[in-house]
Amino acid sequence: MAHVSKIFDAIDMNDPERPRQRKLLSKEEDLLIALNHYAPGARNEFHYHKGTSQSFLCLKGKLTVRTKDTEDATPEIHHLSEGMCVLVPGGQYYQLHNESDEPALLYQVKKPGDVIVVAGRGQLNNRDYFTRDRQTQTAL
Repeated sequence: MAHVSKIFDAIDMNDPERPRQRKLLSKEEDLLIALNHYAPGARNEFHYHKGTSQSFLCLKGKLTVRTKDTEDATPEIHHLSEGMCVLVPGGQYYQLHNESDEPALLYQVKKPGDVIVVAGRGQLNNRDYFTRDRQTQTAL
């Protein structure tokens, strides 16, 4: 059965629960769709999801995406604004950072996976990466 989501109802952009949050919209064995909200100033650390590429479509706001092929490489900087998307290849480190004064909302699509490789920390599983405490931090 098909699953239908009203994406703009999933996160209250004016009163978010946390500075960085991911709301799962739909998940199957081979595909995950989520919304990612980044409040002004919010960022995550360089990481990648083992075994999957992923894409982000900027629905609202602006976001800086930094990518690098290895943990010690110099990052490439990409700027997304509404209507722009980025495809991050599997195994490439990336960081999302809202450097603007307005919230940013991203539509994310990827293959589900349980292993996240974090620069300087090694491998974490989803349970350890997406903790409520980590999500309450504006910058990791």
